[in-house]
Amino acid sequence: MHVHIKGHQTDVLPRWESHIFDRLSKLERFEERIVKMEYTLTASHHHLKGNETCHINVKVPRKTIVIKKSAETMIEAIDLASKVLEKQIHELWKDIKDRHRHAGKLREAKRGGEDLS
Repeated sequence: MHVHIKGHQTDVLPRWESHIFDRLSKLERFEERIVKMEYTLTASHHHLKGNETCHINVKVPRKTIVIKKSAETMIEAIDLASKVLEKQIHELWKDIKDRHRHAGKLREAKRGGEDLS
């Protein structure tokens, strides 16, 4: 899995980067299905602080997942976006698993029907 972290209007702080990799450790078992991940961290320089944004693009076979979350701090924005990412990856993995299970049942049914002929 290729992970790219970049800052937009800010430098990526080491604590943000380590926090991202801590959150990604929860997705280790899905690693072979994830082709590429790109995090774009945007910090607001407005006088009214509190508009930090984490934008995640994830490329998996036949699909691209895009998540954008904002919060008061960058850590909170990363957490919000990571929670959504984890949920979507789990749902995708479950759908793929169900499809494989369903396809196996269809194959078995076809074989059973062919044996009866």
